[in-house]
Amino acid sequence: MTITDLFSQLSEAYLLIDPDTQTLILLNPAASVILKTTGEDFTKTECWKHEIIRSATSETLPEIQAVAFQNQHLTARYSEINDANQRYIAVNITPAIPSEEALHNFFNIVDHLGAYVYCKDNQYQYTYANQQVCELFEREREEVIGGTDNDFFGEETGSELQKIDSPVIEAGHTVETEELNFVPQFNEYRHYLSVKKPLINETGEITGLFGISTDITEQKRVQQQLHTSEKQLSTILDNVGAYIFIKDKARRFQYINRMTEQLFQRKSDEIVGMDNFDLLGPEQGEEFDRTDRQVFNTGKRVNCIETFATPEKTFYYWTVKIPMFNEEGEIDSYIGISTDITEQKKLEHQVRESNDQLQATIEEINILKDKLQQQATHDPLTGLFNRRFLEEHVELSFTDPSRGPTSLLMVDVDHFKRVNDELGHKAGDEVLQFLATLMREECRSNDLVCRYGGEEFIILLPNTPLETAFQKAEWIRIQYELKVAAAFPRAKGSSISIGVATSPEHGNSFETVYQAADKALYMAKEQGRNRSIVA
Repeated sequence: MTITDLFSQLSEAYLLIDPDTQTLILLNPAASVILKTTGEDFTKTECWKHEIIRSATSETLPEIQAVAFQNQHLTARYSEINDANQRYIAVNITPAIPSEEALHNFFNIVDHLGAYVYCKDNQYQYTYANQQVCELFEREREEVIGGTDNDFFGEETGSELQKIDSPVIEAGHTVETEELNFVPQFNEYRHYLSVKKPLINETGEITGLFGISTDITEQKRVQQQLHTSEKQLSTILDNVGAYIFIKDKARRFQYINRMTEQLFQRKSDEIVGMDNFDLLGPEQGEEFDRTDRQVFNTGKRVNCIETFATPEKTFYYWTVKIPMFNEEGEIDSYIGISTDITEQKKLEHQVRESNDQLQATIEEINILKDKLQQQATHDPLTGLFNRRFLEEHVELSFTDPSRGPTSLLMVDVDHFKRVNDELGHKAGDEVLQFLATLMREECRSNDLVCRYGGEEFIILLPNTPLETAFQKAEWIRIQYELKVAAAFPRAKGSSISIGVATSPEHGNSFETVYQAADKALYMAKEQGRNRSIVA
């Protein structure tokens, strides 16, 4: 039996190299599986020449070396073999095993991702669950491993989840979907955005799945509120007794209400995208376009009387065109409200009455617009900015060095579950409202106070060094402890813990500073609560 025959039958992964000719003699089947390539395809790559051949043909043969092949981290062990005056270099290839420190760091990151990360085997049993999954199930990790969704969600939700997981485990598909799960621990349904991918071993077999799920329950609730508000607004606009429309800067229709549809005898989807000339022709289109241009040129509201001629008669409309500004302060559209004053034009007092009606309509629209804006950016319980607003506006504070250091306080009510359990959820809400008012009063006008979730709050302190931020945290903590007992005698002894971090000491992004403050808050809890800790 030759050397090549022997190595071909080995279960371990080996390459045989001729050091004199710098050629590959053998890539055995086990090595083909690890490298996911054949010997012919392998020799076509540049990687093996540089990483393996160079070491195998060097004067000093290395014993062990780390190599990479097509994004794989491998360990190569070299040995010299002489057979019938023929010299070979045998290279044993094995997947590199990460260090304990690397594994610890990886799992620590996964535990603080802010998402549910888990693995299941092909029996739909959990083989891994990060800290957030354990907290959801209110179980230790050892209790989660080996269990199924039926054990933690109940049979109804467990059965639905298995239907979602089945294409991943059975067919190797990647699934991106929204899930609605009943969580018995909280006696409520929660929405999750989930991505699930198959786990495949070295031989290409599917051994289970890897999943990441994000809780979007609050987002769904806000979306539903916005949908309801939009539906209410649409109902109002369709029944307000006026022709209401919106046009963009090119004077194209973006929206028309039902009365405007009836006026033009066309459906909304036919008119949206048209300009004045498309809809009315050159002569009448110019009359409407003139006042449209006036809105965009002056940036001011335009009140005018417009006419619309038909073969039967001419109609007169009292029209108000109100500019709408984007976040940069630029006019990008306007809303128009027109009322038919054909008959009223003959009598001045009817014109004044119509104008009063228009003013009332404008106020209704502005109130609705403000309400929608408030709902989208503020927490309904405390009136503070919500998480969505913070994450959309916070990053500039960390990426613009000219703004100076930016500090972040992460505030959490100690034993808040106990407050809810002992005093009731209404009292718990009042405590959160009291804390929100206190933080708002004790902060500057340019500080950003946000309810980040549950009993967790974030205070963003622009242009504030770490020492000053810590002093502010301690002041708020002490004030809360003193005042909450007076305001809520039944909640006497309630306290807060605060984690403090700042940029650039703890990072140059919101995410890194937030993680530092979160760790500091965790330390404050571990050290007995009712204290402020600097990251």
